[in-house]
Amino acid sequence: MSMTLYELEWGLYPRRVGIYLAEKGVADIDRIAFDISAGWPPPELERLSPLATVPILRTEDGTLVRSSIAILEYLEERYPSPDMLGATPELRARTRELVAVIDEAALQFGIWCHKGSPAFAGREEQSREAATIAADAYYGRLRLLDTLASETAGTFLAGDGVTIADCIAMATLQFAEKLYGVPLPEGCAVLRDWYDMFSNRASAAAPSYPKPLLAVAQGLPNACPPTLL
Repeated sequence: MSMTLYELEWGLYPRRVGIYLAEKGVADIDRIAFDISAGWPPPELERLSPLATVPILRTEDGTLVRSSIAILEYLEERYPSPDMLGATPELRARTRELVAVIDEAALQFGIWCHKGSPAFAGREEQSREAATIAADAYYGRLRLLDTLASETAGTFLAGDGVTIADCIAMATLQFAEKLYGVPLPEGCAVLRDWYDMFSNRASAAAPSYPKPLLAVAQGLPNACPPTLL
């Protein structure tokens, strides 16, 4: 029995794992992609996760791993080569520091969307104030990420090789730009160069987003951050 990955191919958190698997060259995991057109959440997903969220990894012994970061670290132990966490304690700490910042950015972006995007109007209570606060926090985390990336002497965020930090960052920035029309804030020159470079990698080929969702996803309040001085 092989491992099974349950995902939503274009979703923010599943994309982290999808980019990672492509960079890692792992192809022996069964992948089951859910389709939101049939309604959400699908019954099978509700049986797998109390929160009905993806990604979910089912291991060979039936263990369910329901956190994208936990999945990435688990797979990194199962497939240690090529190394995508860090070969030394210092490099692993560096990668995890970047992951923490990116994960906070993704969390704030999610709040921004849920509280301010027309895609969630009528499904959740909307709050322009909450959306604006989350938007400011999202941009702040990206500026912090830009600062941290500028300290790295390497092609990628954590150094000379691709790490899970790159996978998580790419999934986040691509999701924000391609689905919600939110670009990187001005002043993040290092992050912009990295994003432009990583976007050309085969692993980062943009997925197909559902057209009905694309039609309503954009229009977030405070989508144009102030220029950094």
